[in-house]
Amino acid sequence: MADMDALDGLVTQFSPERGVARGKWFGKPCIKAGDRVFVVLWGRDLAFKLEGAAHAEALQIPGAHLFDPRGKGSPMQVWVQIPASESAAWQRFADLAYQYVATLPS
Repeated sequence: MADMDALDGLVTQFSPERGVARGKWFGKPCIKAGDRVFVVLWGRDLAFKLEGAAHAEALQIPGAHLFDPRGKGSPMQVWVQIPASESAAWQRFADLAYQYVATLPS
């Protein structure tokens, strides 16, 4: 699946009423709920903003790891990068990431 096609496919899983759209974050394509980023395309992988059990579950996926956009050993603790080889899991984690950001205070 082409990178942008994967991202666009995830955006379409959300109804327009949820305020979900594609945007940019760190200059990379992302998915936002309002102004809150919850998925970012990083190379061919996707990174998801997660917490609790969903975060732990994502880290169990082969090749998944904490998202380190600078590549300098200081990963973003609430973000998990899931490789393209595990793209079958992306839809589930996009939904879980959306649910997480929807609970954050404005």
